[in-house]
Amino acid sequence: MNKFLLYGHGGSYNHGAEAIVKSTIRRLREKYTDAHIILSCNFPEQDKAFGVDADEIIGPDLAAWEAEKAAPAEQKETLAKEMYAEALSRITPDTILMSIGGDNYCYPTWHRLTVFQKESVKLGAKSELWSASVEPSAITPSMLEILNTYDEITARESLTYEALKAAGVHAELKLTRDVAFELEPEPVALPRGFIKGNFLGINFSPLIARAETSQGIIMQNFLNLSLFVLTETNFNIALIPHVVMPMDNDYDVLTSLYALLPDSLKSRIWLVSDKLSAAQYKYIISQCAALTAGRTHASIAAYSTGVPCLAIGYSVKAIGIAKDLGVSGHVVNVSDICTGEDLLVRFRRMLRIVR
Repeated sequence: MNKFLLYGHGGSYNHGAEAIVKSTIRRLREKYTDAHIILSCNFPEQDKAFGVDADEIIGPDLAAWEAEKAAPAEQKETLAKEMYAEALSRITPDTILMSIGGDNYCYPTWHRLTVFQKESVKLGAKSELWSASVEPSAITPSMLEILNTYDEITARESLTYEALKAAGVHAELKLTRDVAFELEPEPVALPRGFIKGNFLGINFSPLIARAETSQGIIMQNFLNLSLFVLTETNFNIALIPHVVMPMDNDYDVLTSLYALLPDSLKSRIWLVSDKLSAAQYKYIISQCAALTAGRTHASIAAYSTGVPCLAIGYSVKAIGIAKDLGVSGHVVNVSDICTGEDLLVRFRRMLRIVR
């Protein structure tokens, strides 16, 4: 039996994370017919609801998690060990560990990954940092020390790959595309008046709103973009969520955008349900004439189905993935959105491809 422990996964209400975990598990099961897959997840109920095909799904100790959130930096790793104690107890020397959290090494909570990696080293288990992005400016000596204990690191874009090489990572390093590119779309019914190629997709996230340069500028950009599409083109609009975590919910900001648009135009607007799966959202995106995306995995759904995409970048992953695909000209950094029509200008430039 081949035993795998997948960790660093937040939960399937982040449908990018859902796409990664499902695509990873599918690949493992195709290669290893006897695979026993354990998933360490922050919200097991989400993965069960969306049918993640793991043999075991193990959640965190909630009391330790709450304590870890509020703890000073020097105590966080100790509390993370308590938080993931049950999943850590499953590690044996013959376990293959895979950190599948995508961009977890871009954020201060990367210490949560170290407890798994240190346990794998202690027991002599194999480990891989899988389909990952790492923020170059975040690579500290302590992070580099941990990165160098992985047996293999697969970077999902070249900016991460080059940054890790430059930093002196000596683990086996490979450059591969994000495994979520492999997710197969699952067809869903389109509403009346919406057919392939006659509507544009908009994915707007509170994450980019929190990074805006001035209060309300991101919403103003999406409003101006939507009004242009509805009054100056024949395209309809689909407002497409991709992360619906309670604390970070695309559906909430898309609902606010929908409310700002004139009632007389709403017959041409589809506020897509927040209850769909990653594969279903990918299908909807695949039917769009073009997409504007605030979430990297919404853009990946577009890229992998041949749909032109204007990506709003906020970290190395969006910029690096677009660079590797040769579409860097269709990425706008959120910090560069300073006027109410910045997105509209960039989107009109891209729209010439599809009109």
